[in-house]
Amino acid sequence: MSYFICTQIEAPCQPGNQVAITEITVQDLAALGITPQSLGQSVALGFGLVFSIAITGYVLGLVLKLIRGI
Repeated sequence: MSYFICTQIEAPCQPGNQVAITEITVQDLAALGITPQSLGQSVALGFGLVFSIAITGYVLGLVLKLIRGI
């Protein structure tokens, strides 16, 4: 499997600055933009999203119980 990485910091990456790599190692993960900070942000975002949806469902359940008169 091949991955294309950009050798310059720009968006979008110009075709002349793209390099194909075939093997992913720990050093290459940082080149792909996968850093400990980005992983932490992704986990925090996922947890926060699931938690907020759960709290919203719980509150809606309580409101429905109050409306129905328990």
